[in-house]
Amino acid sequence: MTHPFDLSVVDRWSDERTFDVTPDAVHAYADAVGGPSPVFAVVPAMDLVFAVAETAAPADLRTRVVHGQQDLVLHKPLPVGEKVTVRAAVVGLHGKRSGTTATILVRTRDAVGDPLNEQYVTEFYRGVPTDLSVGVAAPRLPSEPPAGPPSAEAAHHLQHDLPSRYADASGDHNPIHLDDEVARAAGLPGVIVHGLASLAIAARTVLAAAGAEEARLARLSCRFTRPIAPGDTLTTRVWADGAGYRFDGLDGSGATVLGAGVAELRA
Repeated sequence: MTHPFDLSVVDRWSDERTFDVTPDAVHAYADAVGGPSPVFAVVPAMDLVFAVAETAAPADLRTRVVHGQQDLVLHKPLPVGEKVTVRAAVVGLHGKRSGTTATILVRTRDAVGDPLNEQYVTEFYRGVPTDLSVGVAAPRLPSEPPAGPPSAEAAHHLQHDLPSRYADASGDHNPIHLDDEVARAAGLPGVIVHGLASLAIAARTVLAAAGAEEARLARLSCRFTRPIAPGDTLTTRVWADGAGYRFDGLDGSGATVLGAGVAELRA
């Protein structure tokens, strides 16, 4: 099967970029999502992720991309007031009948080179089927839902200006989050909330349910299963699961928008 993807970019690491973790950047992100969130860890690499992802496919295919999954492996919180470095690479391209996934791996380090986090960003090219199986995919998430009733849940109203505030705070200005016309052209009902904004809000609920500080969070992962619109309500449900937690997120109709959520804590 022919395909439009450039396989030569797989495992081609970007040059190192530097990001200044200023108090203003931290506060802006917290203000956008309603409080401090470990998902701020994605911000230093936001522009780099887009730049690296765009090397894998022609520009016209980028209109078909949705954020499929995020997997954060966290060693330490970002050091406020210091500089960090980021590198990224497309590490896998995998196809199926409904489309093709591109997996981008990001590594963030502090000023002396110690690891702060790794991120697996999974993009899904809707309606671009291939038989590709190149490189590695993101770590697997649970296929079965949690058992029994949740141990905690919390509902958060998503304000109508959340997409614009999150775009400014995160650096993610994808127009499907900002322009109704562009969003509809991409097959969406209109502007949608960033998946990472929903995850940032959900993560705060998970940590509250666990009674844990951000520094104890070792992994935070979920699948973005359905868009949620600004003005809707995100309800995060949390289940204790051994030494960690499972979670999901529902929109106002009860449909799952964050699925297969996993939060692992260090002792």
